[in-house]
This record gives sequence, C-alpha cells and structure tokens, in this order.
Amino acid sequence: MQVCKPDTKDVPKGGSFLISKNELKVLEIIKENIPDKTIKILELCPGEGFLTKALYEAGYTNIEVMDIDLGNLEFKEIKHHQGNISEPLPFADNAYDLVLCCEGIEHLENQYFFASECNRVIKDDGYLLLTTPNITNFASRLRFLFTGFFSLATRPSSEFKKNWFIEHIYPITFWQLRHILHTNGLFIKKLCTYRLRSSALWPGIPFWPISYIITRRAMTEEGDPRQRELNYEIHRQMHTAALFFGRSQIVLAKKQHSDYIR
Repeated sequence: MQVCKPDTKDVPKGGSFLISKNELKVLEIIKENIPDKTIKILELCPGEGFLTKALYEAGYTNIEVMDIDLGNLEFKEIKHHQGNISEPLPFADNAYDLVLCCEGIEHLENQYFFASECNRVIKDDGYLLLTTPNITNFASRLRFLFTGFFSLATRPSSEFKKNWFIEHIYPITFWQLRHILHTNGLFIKKLCTYRLRSSALWPGIPFWPISYIITRRAMTEEGDPRQRELNYEIHRQMHTAALFFGRSQIVLAKKQHSDYIR
C-alpha cells in the first residue's frame, strides 16, 4: 500500500470553476494511478459537479454521476442519474472501472451495505476512490478528549429533524473505514490527505512517539495471530503523517477476490 506525500500548503484552485482542494487531490490520484482515459467512471454525490468537469476536461469523458438531488449539478454534459446512496445502486453488476465518492460515507446509516454495493457495480480489479473527514488526526483527538465530540461532528445531531444529507451522522476512523472496505473485497492501495492541519501538526508532533508506543502495545493484545499481523500494518498506517495530522482521509481501494472472511 502506498502513502501519498501530503501537502503542507493549500492547493490552488483549478481553472475557473471552484473545485475544492480535496477534489484536486482526487483528480491528481486518478491521473497518476489510472491513466487509461477510456475507463468507465461513476461519481456518487457529485454536488455541483466540479470534479466531474475537471475529470472530463482531463480526458476522462466516459463518466456518469448519481445524486439524490441533481438540482445543484452545474455540469450536465454527461449522463446523470437520480438516486440515493443509502439504497441499492441502480446499476448492473461489474459496470464501472472506477467509482468515486467524495465526503459521502459519513452521512450513511449502513456503511457496510454501501461498500457492498460499490463492490457489486465495480469491475474485477476496478477501483473505489473515496474521501471522508479524518476524525482521528491529533487536533480532532484533542477535541474529543475535552468535549466528547470529534472535529466536523462537534455537537449532537438534531433529534427533531432528519437531515442526514448535511449532518455527519457516522464519522469514521481509519481502522473502521479499512474494515468496512476490506471485508467487502475492496483493498486499500493508496492512502492520502489533501493537506496537513497546522492545529494537529504543531501540538501533535511531541505526542506522536507516545501514541506510537501505546497504540503498538494495544495492537499486540490481539489473540488471533493473523489479525495481530494486520494490526501492525494498521498501526503503521494510523501513524503516517496523512492520518495523524491530515485534514481528510483519501483512499484508493481495488476490488479483488479474497477469502478474507471465513
């Protein structure tokens, strides 16, 4: 598995449209790792469609999008579908080479079902590329220590209205995201963030070795030697700069057949 070198400075905007820094990093990952521009792409929850447009202008023209509300979509020169990622995806099995979902999984009740549906519509050896807030960077850990809430999920969700398309009802740690993907046959090949958080970096540097040692010891308590070996890999991943200090989790996972769960 590769770990990207994170950016410590803001990434400039691309073109005349307001593509986010997170989406620019996604675009960079696709260009570097999947250079075949004939691939069939599905982007879920595209919002205004700025990443879609950037991909199209980069030559990835075989692209479709799906969103629950297409009213915000500004780039409509491609095939678009209305649908809810909480429900079965309205697409055939093995239909796409790449599925994208930026900042979507943290809004879902059943994230395992979502991963299973992504696996179903992705071709063998195809890819899932998704992003989600990194709630276990050091600044978020500090917030949780003092308030009981992670960054970007800083107060209880409303019990009076169901607005889960906006609220982060289930923000997830990296080890949870890895478990969701790997147990659904989507194995992480690349791990990135689009920038380091200064609020995590500077106070967190002295605590990095302490966290490394304490977490390592916790990982050894696993009784299953197969899982213990995986825990050491997860431990290393959790202590990369991308996860310990990064603003987001960006993962590129590949669909592969495996007897992972027996």
